[in-house]
Amino acid sequence: MFATLEKLAQTDPKYADIFLLENYAAFQNSLYDLANVVPTLAKFYHQASEAYEQACTRHISMIIYYQFERLFQFARKIEDLMFTISAEEIPFQLGLSKMDLRKMLKSILSGVDKSIAAMYKKLQKNLTSEELLPSLWDKCKKEFLDKYDSFAQLVAKIYPTETIPSVSEIRDLLASM
Repeated sequence: MFATLEKLAQTDPKYADIFLLENYAAFQNSLYDLANVVPTLAKFYHQASEAYEQACTRHISMIIYYQFERLFQFARKIEDLMFTISAEEIPFQLGLSKMDLRKMLKSILSGVDKSIAAMYKKLQKNLTSEELLPSLWDKCKKEFLDKYDSFAQLVAKIYPTETIPSVSEIRDLLASM
């Protein structure tokens, strides 16, 4: 049954993760009571649970990267360079100067509330199962905060004199939405 679900999901790759997470969630909901009684079903319940989590993670990552792609590409460039040159030299690389950081931050974070609202709308738009939205949104917020925290730590290490919105400011902004 899971193999069939995976094959069906591949017919429309754009919505594959949504299709999978909604179907795995429905499978889990319908088997929850029985899985506690029948050990054989419990195995399938746990399989569906893992597959649901994987589909959620992929879908949420896609939504976050869609809205904040430039922010995380900037971080990825820095991380890639850290393997070959020292942290002190990175701000002198083409496309990674302090001015480049400021320009990128201004373009991305000046409308961060709109970008976060757009993430929510994108998450809401494609879901047919409304009851999944609150838990997916919570996962999305947590994942975004984790990614932003990594970015903030990287900026603090490479550009120690630059100030960016703190993780707690972003957390407060997410909580207010």
